[in-house]
Amino acid sequence: MRGLVAVLVAADSTRSTKAQVAGSLLDVWCLGVKNALAPEPMSETRLAGHRGLYFSAYEGHVQVPADLARALVFGAAAYARGFGFEPEEELAEEFTEAAALLGEPADPSPIGFGRDGKPFFVNGPYDDPEAVLRTLRRAVGDDGFHFEVAFPEQPSRRRRLFGPRW
Repeated sequence: MRGLVAVLVAADSTRSTKAQVAGSLLDVWCLGVKNALAPEPMSETRLAGHRGLYFSAYEGHVQVPADLARALVFGAAAYARGFGFEPEEELAEEFTEAAALLGEPADPSPIGFGRDGKPFFVNGPYDDPEAVLRTLRRAVGDDGFHFEVAFPEQPSRRRRLFGPRW
């Protein structure tokens, strides 16, 4: 998955034996937050099954310290914001709730975003390539980014990338 990183956060709950679980799908090359799952309580058994489904598009997953996850999630969002990309309304709300499990952002992120020092846009099936390219041209000029159009025809509706809520 070129430039896409899935982050799943499980935090102990003070009010329950179940963990609070949230997730973010990040485009670390350009757009920042692509999708988010607001926190919801899960038992250890349910979390194990959810983790398998959540990372099924990848060749596994790596458990990382909270500081690294925090730098990745908030850093990718800030990188994209610098070019004028913000999550849409409903997505922004879910992302805010999901990111709250990570605590306060680490500024600045020690992680380098983009590809080869520039934003690199590879559209997904629900992106509007023309709008993204216009935004990038306004932000960094014609030579300030790279792009590849992977899905030339776009569906008319955006769908949840993670499927239905559990």
